[in-house]
Amino acid sequence: MKIIYFGLILSLFVGCYKSDTADLIIHNAKIYSCDENFTIYDAMAIRDGKIIQLGPEREILNGYKCDNIIDAKLRPVYPGFHDGHCHFLGYAQGFAEVDLRGSKSFDEVLNKIAIYQSKNERPWIIGRGWDQSLWANDSFPTNAMLNELYPEIPVLIRRVDGHAAIANQKALDIAGIDTTTQIPGGLIEKVNGQLTGLLLDNAYDVVMKQVPVLTESEKLAVLQKAEQQLFQVGLTSINDAGIDAIDRDLFIEWYSNNALSIRDYAMLFPDDDNINYASKEGKYKTNNLAIRSFKLIADGSLGSRGACLIHPYSDQPNQHGFLLRDYIEIRDLAELAAEIGYQVNTHAIGDSANRVMLNIYTETVQKIADHRWKIEHAQVINPNDFNLFEAIRIIPSVQPTHCTSDMRWAEERLGSERVKYAYAYQTLLKKAGRIVLGTDFPVENIAPLETFYAAVSRQSKDGQPEGGFYPDEKLTRKQALLGMTLWPAYSNFEEDEKGSLSIGKFADFVILTKDIMTIDDSEILSTYVVQTFLNGEEVYNGD
Repeated sequence: MKIIYFGLILSLFVGCYKSDTADLIIHNAKIYSCDENFTIYDAMAIRDGKIIQLGPEREILNGYKCDNIIDAKLRPVYPGFHDGHCHFLGYAQGFAEVDLRGSKSFDEVLNKIAIYQSKNERPWIIGRGWDQSLWANDSFPTNAMLNELYPEIPVLIRRVDGHAAIANQKALDIAGIDTTTQIPGGLIEKVNGQLTGLLLDNAYDVVMKQVPVLTESEKLAVLQKAEQQLFQVGLTSINDAGIDAIDRDLFIEWYSNNALSIRDYAMLFPDDDNINYASKEGKYKTNNLAIRSFKLIADGSLGSRGACLIHPYSDQPNQHGFLLRDYIEIRDLAELAAEIGYQVNTHAIGDSANRVMLNIYTETVQKIADHRWKIEHAQVINPNDFNLFEAIRIIPSVQPTHCTSDMRWAEERLGSERVKYAYAYQTLLKKAGRIVLGTDFPVENIAPLETFYAAVSRQSKDGQPEGGFYPDEKLTRKQALLGMTLWPAYSNFEEDEKGSLSIGKFADFVILTKDIMTIDDSEILSTYVVQTFLNGEEVYNGD
């Protein structure tokens, strides 16, 4: 009896003794792991920035000594959200520009410019966000009023999609653009032999090169401000869709000095300096910054009719859009990337641009065992080309809020038959096996919950159209969540370190006010972030 009694006492003592330590415990939670089995847990223990255990409430609380225990109050916990396609610096620079988003007329655009300039007195007036499809007169504006109001100050205001802009005469003069100027991969609009100020794609770039750039300290300041806003909406990782050589070196420096911390998968624009860097240095990887890919741009946007289509635009029969580079140049860049082991991620909107890129990928990736090359946007696909995503293992990276923004006019551009194969997310997922979701911010809002809502409802914020825009292409809740967590991590070769809440992975997670996996669609947009954690450290607290 004494032996039995002693054994009971010993077992109780061992059961109560916590032999291990944790830096943080989350409990009383509904933790969506997004792992292979989509397991849901009650609690999670974290040490040194990584997850060390997930499991039942009592098991975690009884297993670890911990001074930092957070009661989630039955709130849902998800892996940190991952924006699969965005422009970090482009969004940050918006803090130093006129915000023209949501303007209901060109008069409102002019009013916002006047208010901004009266407070800032910049040598150049730079703005972004106008969208003529929101106006009563939905034709593109001209620079006539800008010339009248600002004859001596250069003005360059970019459309919301980033592929069209209006420049006043002063800006055109500084850039050396006149009625005889021709720019490959770009359009300089003329009406009755006169410049209207409308610039598409590469033509915009010619003027933008004349704009004074922010200093290094100014860039870092706006990036840090932007980073805090991204944490506020639950983002812990981003796919940064294109940086030039100067910013590449700055990002390496800033991340090395811990001046920035959001995890950034930075794609290099294939300029000469970036190509030389990639060829010589190869891949760059730390916990928070990865450089191992090129961002190519095949065509423009649908909204500005620069997207390259196989057949003409339904609302402008003399326009097909255009490729921004010729076929040989794009193919050579793809072959170079394959040679040096870099991933290729290509902006392709129109069905012609997508076909061109899928054909080039077909020629290039066959010898690469695990390439994970992506088509960014994959917006309009010819029905004969969907199978290529499966055949050559191409990952589509799409933006659900583009669908819900564009659906007002998409059929006008594409016609009733071709529009069926646009924004075809479920079809793409079935062919590719995975789909990456993002926002393309600053084109769209930074909020991942808006991405989730658009993906599962295909409706505007006020619930239109009823049932959703081509509802067969909706994603399920599980698919949408994986498209914002595990699948973008996989697309970046980073699925072993993040994307799911699993033992050994970074403790990047977000706690929300409501469970987006179970609430009605109408409640998703009224859900907010309670806390955001990166490496097990709180980076945002909304309480």
